[in-house]
Amino acid sequence: MVLGDYIYVIGGWNETKGIHEDVFFAPLTSEGTFGDWQDTTAPLPLKLQHHMVAIHKGAFYVFGGDNGFWDGSEVSSRILRAVPNQQGDITEWVDVGELPEPLTIHAVTSLNNQLYILGGSNTFRPNNTTVIDKVFTATIAADGTVGDFQELVPFPTPIGWVTATTVDNRIFAVSGTAQFRPSELLDQVWVADVQVDKTLSPFEPVGTITARQRHATVLVDRTVVAIAGGATNKVLSTVEAATVDDQGNLGSWTELPPLPESRYAHAAFVHNGYIYVSGGFIKYGSNETSTQIFRLPFEQG
Repeated sequence: MVLGDYIYVIGGWNETKGIHEDVFFAPLTSEGTFGDWQDTTAPLPLKLQHHMVAIHKGAFYVFGGDNGFWDGSEVSSRILRAVPNQQGDITEWVDVGELPEPLTIHAVTSLNNQLYILGGSNTFRPNNTTVIDKVFTATIAADGTVGDFQELVPFPTPIGWVTATTVDNRIFAVSGTAQFRPSELLDQVWVADVQVDKTLSPFEPVGTITARQRHATVLVDRTVVAIAGGATNKVLSTVEAATVDDQGNLGSWTELPPLPESRYAHAAFVHNGYIYVSGGFIKYGSNETSTQIFRLPFEQG
């Protein structure tokens, strides 16, 4: 994630530490390169993977996540908030709300002060992981706390590892899986409209894309960019973009230059006209994670 002139890595998994609570940050230079990485003063208060992170008014929000893939693993319902100081450091994480139920492998997006949570699973265990079709919304108050969640019209299918991106008052959900194991990857792109009362219209399909999960999606101006992910039989390196017109219609997907290597479970962000992609797994059947960061210049049309 990027906030101001700093990049952050918040928790996650790597082959050395496994699931961890560490938070790292580094300055972004004017040339778009990174300075030295540092540990924040305050790590996360618990070890997390598959959590979702959102930024709102200069603060990080961490939603849910899990502590491992084993029979006794637990999924979190906590919502954590942190505000970096002027030097980029995080000195404290504070609980500011609670999800309506424990959630992992879910999606989070927002419009102004309103949060929207899509799909995910209440468990993350080898023989007990079922993705759900629930959609929730809640309001971020002026003091940064998150209010009670309201359950909305369900998603058209159970969905996990979907991504959600808001353009104007429309939420676009991209691909994902309808089943955890074996995966049932979906090639759909769906859209829902944010209503005046902050609820959502039912999600409806508006196009297709290569079916995938554990991908990343970023927004550049009005262009939705879907980056790599795990397909049915291989890990993707493709980068595809589709622009939302002034009427809210999603255009056709076109291919951008691919990543130098295939990736899934990676992170991505946009900063000063560049798309950055960091970390992730390189191939199926391996625990090897990457420390590389790639960037792609993106000219807005």
